[in-house]
Amino acid sequence: MSTIKSIKRTYYLILFLYWLAVALPLPIFVLLLQARSINLLQIGIIMGIYSLSIVLLELPTGGLADAVGRKKVALLAYAVILCGSVVLFFAFSFWAALLGMVLYGIGRALSSGALDAWFVDSLQAADPEIALQPALAQADIFTLTALGIGTLLGGLLPGMFMMLPADGTAVLTPLSTTLILSSLLKVALLIVIIVGVHEKRPLAAQSWRKGITNVPAIMKDAYELTRSNNILKLLLSATLVGGLSLAAVETFWQPRFAAILGRNLNDTWIFGVVMAGSFLMGVAGNIIATPLSKRLNNRYAIVAAIARGSRGVFLIGLGLAAGIVPAIILFWLVYLNAGLIGSPQRTLINNEIPSERRSTMLSVESLASYVGGFIGSVFLGYVAQHLSINIAWIIAGAISLVSLFLYIGVDRRQQRKNYDQSEPLLNPSKETAAL
Repeated sequence: MSTIKSIKRTYYLILFLYWLAVALPLPIFVLLLQARSINLLQIGIIMGIYSLSIVLLELPTGGLADAVGRKKVALLAYAVILCGSVVLFFAFSFWAALLGMVLYGIGRALSSGALDAWFVDSLQAADPEIALQPALAQADIFTLTALGIGTLLGGLLPGMFMMLPADGTAVLTPLSTTLILSSLLKVALLIVIIVGVHEKRPLAAQSWRKGITNVPAIMKDAYELTRSNNILKLLLSATLVGGLSLAAVETFWQPRFAAILGRNLNDTWIFGVVMAGSFLMGVAGNIIATPLSKRLNNRYAIVAAIARGSRGVFLIGLGLAAGIVPAIILFWLVYLNAGLIGSPQRTLINNEIPSERRSTMLSVESLASYVGGFIGSVFLGYVAQHLSINIAWIIAGAISLVSLFLYIGVDRRQQRKNYDQSEPLLNPSKETAAL
């Protein structure tokens, strides 16, 4: 039987390798595609279809992980993502790049919730009384650290290989070196999963064919579970709003900061610092989450409410900021907040879902976040285009501020549930006192 230490070591290593691999091409990916004669409109279409592929497959693939086993689906997911990296490495046309990103989308949908569910179930199997929030906070720290390191390394790596042919003229170029290193890390990731992930679940013995057949029934169960659980409905609504507010920041910060800087090309280094700093602030948020949760007697919904309310304030402040320094500080505070809310939110979700449907329900949560992100990108994109980015951020901040009451509702229901569960134990003593 795996120990808690070995489970954590394996899962955190998987997270670190995966997000490091994801982050490496991020700072230069659009530049690479442009160098290969793929224009911005085509890049926008590619990224839109990539997101759509995740949304369409999110729930079915989560159900598949519950049906045939989390390890099997995770291996398939990361193998597909690796194939996407290889296709992108050789892509010199719109259609080739689209194929690579669709493969990425399929892999992301397959991976969503699979090993996360394995991690939670394995911890609870090793210790049924284990506190999930600190373990999930540590997981976020590894994720964000990998993103920060990968982003910085991805920006530096091309400069180390300037002796290679110019981008757009060959397959192996300075910018494409990030895809090579990313692919090698994904190979290492597959090896770690094969060796380190041990899954002993009755459902894992099902065949792929039988598992796929069972997916519709699993999805129906997930719908019924969500419909009948008021706490889950509140949490998923809060997740949707969270996706909306973060999309508003992630989509518009670069053009807004460029406008503040006056599009001075000598200051572009600031964008790298800002991006890396946001990941570090996310790490800080996760570090703060554990002692804050303990101080509030592990009332995670209250922690989440505080975080969500403060996010609203920071977003409104970001919309009002006129200088680059206050804008960067407020931008970082939004990501500090995202780190603070992450592990309490996931702890609340995991406490409401059964083990046999964990992958599916985590995919439902992921889907809610993507839907919120889509709404934020479209609706607030319209506002940003026709009014201003500042107003879009103020609207997102106001929505985020109001959504703290969703978490207040969760806390009230949990406190009522705890009281109802303790009431039978109190009745005998009341009767005795009456006598």
